[in-house]
Amino acid sequence: MEDDEFSGSVLLSTFIIKKKRCRVYFHRSTLIWETEKQPYTRWTLSLSDTLAVNYSDDFVPITSTKEKDPNPLRSSLPSSFVLHYAARGPKNIWSHHSVVMSHSDPRQVASWVKTIRNCLLCISHRPRRILVFVNPYGGKKKGPKIWEKQVQPLMKIAGVDTMTIVTERAGHIHDTLLNTNLDDFEAVVCIGGDGTFAEVFNGLILRAVKDNHIDSNDQNVVLPIPKIPVGIIPSGSTDTVAYSLHGTTDVQTAIIHIIFGDTTGLDISSVHSDNELRRLYASVFSYGYLGDVIEDSEKFRWMGPQRYEYSGFKKIIANKGYEGEIELLSDPCHPAESIRCTNNCTRCIRHMHNANRDIAIARPVKVSGKFFMVNGANISCACSKCPQGFSPHCHIGDGCVDVILVRHTSLFNNIKMLLRLNSKNKNLYDLPFVEVYRAREFSFRATPESSSNDEINNSSIGSKMSVWNCDGEVFKNVNVRIRVHCQLLKVFTRRLHEPLVNIKTCCFP
Repeated sequence: MEDDEFSGSVLLSTFIIKKKRCRVYFHRSTLIWETEKQPYTRWTLSLSDTLAVNYSDDFVPITSTKEKDPNPLRSSLPSSFVLHYAARGPKNIWSHHSVVMSHSDPRQVASWVKTIRNCLLCISHRPRRILVFVNPYGGKKKGPKIWEKQVQPLMKIAGVDTMTIVTERAGHIHDTLLNTNLDDFEAVVCIGGDGTFAEVFNGLILRAVKDNHIDSNDQNVVLPIPKIPVGIIPSGSTDTVAYSLHGTTDVQTAIIHIIFGDTTGLDISSVHSDNELRRLYASVFSYGYLGDVIEDSEKFRWMGPQRYEYSGFKKIIANKGYEGEIELLSDPCHPAESIRCTNNCTRCIRHMHNANRDIAIARPVKVSGKFFMVNGANISCACSKCPQGFSPHCHIGDGCVDVILVRHTSLFNNIKMLLRLNSKNKNLYDLPFVEVYRAREFSFRATPESSSNDEINNSSIGSKMSVWNCDGEVFKNVNVRIRVHCQLLKVFTRRLHEPLVNIKTCCFP
């Protein structure tokens, strides 16, 4: 929150803006400017949407009294300042704008710049020093260019100090976060896809586990929340996490959200197998079709993002089914009866304070059979090609995972399901071969027809078993237990704001 001394500041003056005289007010953390003559126009800007205020390029402050400047007037008398701000447009996209305000009295200019800067500095949740990881290999390999052309310039305008590390190998981020002193940083940001983001939060959470001397292999342990929040700037193939958080994969939107410093709690799910913590995931943990796709696509990395479409087509035609048994703790609120998760989501706020009570009223459910796909969705998993996601009503911070079970069925039904996923207004909830549950935790055990009651060795994957797709990475341990950790990670986002269709009243147990 802004300091009371500055939030109560009052400024009133007349500036020249785009060759027009405008009255400009600043009071209660709000900037207002309006034209003095017809046609009257008025603009209102909240300080929370302001990125920075800087003197114009024609002002170079004197850094030392001993320095001789050939043009002392230019150095000592600012004639204008630039107000940088962000505005939200259609489709949840935020964009950077600026307005130049000029005045004949340099003392007025200096007074306004000093006051607004002090107010911005008093917004304590805005990060001032950030550790940035750039993945040069993810997606279309645009990470370094995005950093150079978009991220760095906007961070510089906002006065954010950054330390950048370009990743050199898989696991580089994870290892760095486990062993680097993070006391000087107020945030960790990654430029990459879902896999890059997964490396960041796995490293941060395991670092917190290490610092707190916690046994992460204990399946019932309460994992510690990392001290610093995380930002994701999309440059991957699908960017489902960024899309689900911001409602868009627009790069500038993600940067602006980080500068604003507003955070929300994101559920993270732990994956245990053979009595060990194997992985933490944020988006989707999927067995069957998506597991087969991610495993097959590794052979075609030279194709870039198109490898997923190629492998997806191959595996939809193959139409393999896998026997398995799922046990879960079902939440009383079914996904189809839930509200959408948007800004200031009441369900997520409520569950942040009542997670333990809600676990107590969850009921056990067991489902078995032959499945085309088993999904544990931590978020909606929406992206540009799948605008609704696997579970459009999935919440990012309610301590639940939406379990979507797709029974093994005909190729026609599989294609029907994929068409639903590509739709902007339809979902999978009412398909007869799809079962959807909202769960606090769930476990999966493969039961291949060929081995009946024989024990399945996790280290070997046979033709009757698939692999898991964990945040876009291959995970080969078949039998697993997944547990949701409510709002374990703080992420930078202002969430979705636009009204969405087919919103229902949420059921509160």
